[in-house]
This record gives sequence, C-alpha cells and structure tokens, in this order.
Amino acid sequence: MEFEEMQKIWNEQKGETMYAIDQQALHNSVGRKKDAASKRINTVETGLILINSIVATILLVDAIVDKEGFWDYAGAGIMALTVIFLLFFRMKRKQKENTFDRSLMGELDHAIANSDSIIRITTMMISYYIIPIAIFSFCKMVYFGASLEKWLLTIGMFALAFFLVRWERKACHIPRQRNLLTLKRKLMEE
Repeated sequence: MEFEEMQKIWNEQKGETMYAIDQQALHNSVGRKKDAASKRINTVETGLILINSIVATILLVDAIVDKEGFWDYAGAGIMALTVIFLLFFRMKRKQKENTFDRSLMGELDHAIANSDSIIRITTMMISYYIIPIAIFSFCKMVYFGASLEKWLLTIGMFALAFFLVRWERKACHIPRQRNLLTLKRKLMEE
C-alpha cells in the first residue's frame, strides 16, 4: 500500500495525528498484486509447456528420421513427461483458484498462492528439470562422444540456467511473497 493512499486524521481525544487506510485503495492495490502474480504464473507455465512441447516434438522427429535409437526417444519421452507434469500442475492450480473468495483477504490469499506456485516451479526447475536434463545430456555426450568445446558450452549453459533460476527465485519471487505475507499479517492484526 502506498503512503499516498493513507488519510491523515486528527484524533481530538489524544491530540495526535493518526492515519486511516482507504479500504477501496487497499483493495485495488491487492487486486493489482493478485493480477500481476496470476499473469506471472500463467506466463511461466505457458512458456514452459510450449518450449517443452516443441523440444519433445523435435527430438521425436529427430529420433524417427535419424534412427539413432534410445537416446532421442528417451529425450523426447522426458520432455513429454515434463509437459504432462506442467499441465497437471497448472490444472491443480487453476482448480484451487476457484476456491478464493473475492474479498480483500481472499484476493490477498490468491496472490500469495500464485506467488507460492511460482516459487515451487522455480524450485522444481532446479531439482526435477535442469539437473536431470543435464545428467541426460552429459550421458548422451559421453555415449556419442563430444568435443571439449561442446562440453564446455553445455556445462556453461546448464550452470547459467541453474544460477539464473536461483537468482530469479531469491531476488524476485521470494521478496514479493514476503511482502504479501507481511501485508496479510498487518491486516490480520487490525
């Protein structure tokens, strides 16, 4: 809530300045935060589903055309499984969205839940996505042989992805969620 959205009130009994919260402005602010969190999680989910679907299709076509066997089919299968998992995760999150009421606290809880979903996805991206795909890629590179440049580039890309996802979670998503939880705690005190 921005400072400008508070009203200055003079308490005649105590002779001191007090502040009152403009309920409509607070509700609008929480609604904007909820909408922003919904937009972020929808963008992340849609992007991951689209990218993984394209990669799975490319790997499957490559496996059929090149007839290299197990590795391309396994890669396509892994990517297809991630798409299925993401669709399931999205479906569960969307079902949960319908349980929030449209009150101030309901919208705040909705924003917190969406923020929590983004944090969970970024955590899962490291443990269940980047690391397994890196291991799969390294095994494939060992099996087929790869140049030193390819090894260095691949290791660099996975390391960069790992650190960027961790940075995004720590620098963007966790502070947003912390702010929402602080706002909720303050509202619950009143």
